[in-house]
Amino acid sequence: MYTTLGALLGLLLAIWLIINKIHLYMLMTGALAGGLAGGLSLIETVNVMVDGVRDVSPAVIRILSAGVLSGVLIETGAAAKISNTIILRLGRKHIYLALSFATFLLCAVGVFIDVAVITVAPIALSIHQRLDIPTSFLLLAMIGGGKSGNIISPNPNTIIAAENFNTDLSSVMFAGIIPAFIGLVMTMILVEWISQKNRFRKNLFLKLKMSHMNNFLFGLV
Repeated sequence: MYTTLGALLGLLLAIWLIINKIHLYMLMTGALAGGLAGGLSLIETVNVMVDGVRDVSPAVIRILSAGVLSGVLIETGAAAKISNTIILRLGRKHIYLALSFATFLLCAVGVFIDVAVITVAPIALSIHQRLDIPTSFLLLAMIGGGKSGNIISPNPNTIIAAENFNTDLSSVMFAGIIPAFIGLVMTMILVEWISQKNRFRKNLFLKLKMSHMNNFLFGLV
């Protein structure tokens, strides 16, 4: 009971410190208060905090490394170059696949999905202007590809999974290759299905409009 109460008090204190922008010691203060409120002595609380930091540090370092990698790809222009090359190679006929695969690869190498979508977005907007493809379809293709790439990327979820299962990060990434490509294929199927449905509705609307235009009473109205 006291342990649960202490954890809640520590969490609430940490949240209050975050809201008031006291960043330097907010988590340490929250953890210390939670341990003391939970019935631990000061020495026991400090030991638990040290053990917790030691257990979390490897995962944090890997997450920071992934962030550095994504930053380097963006700042050097490598991410934009990768996406442009993929889209030019696949061509206009496979535009959804091109956008999905571009965000897929960017996320697979460690770029976070929001950054990957923003990187590919200018190309998608250019495609929208040239080919009059709805932006919602292009965005769906990019998000689906990015989420599929996230399955095999060295992102925080993959890193924590590797830590919890006591296995190598590379093994977890390799295990996600098949599910990642299944996700990419399902994204293509979904986008194409929605696109075909939208074309059918447009054609039906045009036919109804033409039939109404030929109607004398409709013309008078």
